[in-house]
Amino acid sequence: MVINHSEIKDLSEQLFEAETRKVFLNISSQVRVLTRHGRGRSGIHGSVEAVRDSILQIDNAIGGIGIDRLLVPTSDSYTGRYPVEERPIHRPLQYALRDMLLLNSPRTAVQMSCQHVEGILKNKYAGVIPGIDRKPMGRIVRLVNSMNLLGIEIVVQLDEVTTILNIAKHEYGSNAVRIPDPLGLVESQVFNIHEAVSMYFICRKLGVQLLANP
Repeated sequence: MVINHSEIKDLSEQLFEAETRKVFLNISSQVRVLTRHGRGRSGIHGSVEAVRDSILQIDNAIGGIGIDRLLVPTSDSYTGRYPVEERPIHRPLQYALRDMLLLNSPRTAVQMSCQHVEGILKNKYAGVIPGIDRKPMGRIVRLVNSMNLLGIEIVVQLDEVTTILNIAKHEYGSNAVRIPDPLGLVESQVFNIHEAVSMYFICRKLGVQLLANP
């Protein structure tokens, strides 16, 4: 599996060392094999638990709320355990992990990861940017830049996340990047599972940086 979208490749290389990126690929390969046999779709925990330790190790290195609190096993499913008031920020990541590990839906997993970052921006600048709740992420990033609220490096990174979010939300036409789809799933036509795994960690890391930035 390769990363087809240049923005994801660029962000991954900026934010993570080569050895960590190899773990992303290993996780992706395991998930693809497990979900191919329908284990995630049947509600069995196998497709999550097989890679939980690998994901958790990177999550712990990043900091913040990771898979140990985003996907907590129950008898027949999973739940999230984080403060109710933080749902707008962390629930998208919970959905991203579900779509990535249980449903093999990389497109929606990518979208949810990006919306974690969008949610943090809306929460962070709620009292600074008027009407921020009604603004799309691209507009928010432009305003953050023009108001000098963040450094240029992270603004450029947020702009790349915005590009990926827009593709995940809106691109269905013939110009979309087409990914070989061995499972016959429509979701895989624009993003593959390696890109979904990479975007989860990219957005986790950017999210932690945004939350730590005054």
